[in-house]
Amino acid sequence: MDGTFREFLSSGRALITDTKTPKVKSESVKKAKTGFDTPSLEKDPHRVLIRRCVDDKIKKSDVIEEFKKFIETAENEM
Repeated sequence: MDGTFREFLSSGRALITDTKTPKVKSESVKKAKTGFDTPSLEKDPHRVLIRRCVDDKIKKSDVIEEFKKFIETAENEM
């Protein structure tokens, strides 16, 4: 027996012998969506809009609608 192989066996480590075993799949837990009706602690409408776009991962068409609402409120404040 080779000295290196003997040292490997005496170290307590093991070789991977069966690489054909399927990976154990764990169930993923999805994060509950907060939705648009949840009151936000932020007062800045831009931050609220960006947070909803990132956290809720809303559709592109919904993002466009949110941008329109954001623009309308900004124009009304002027």
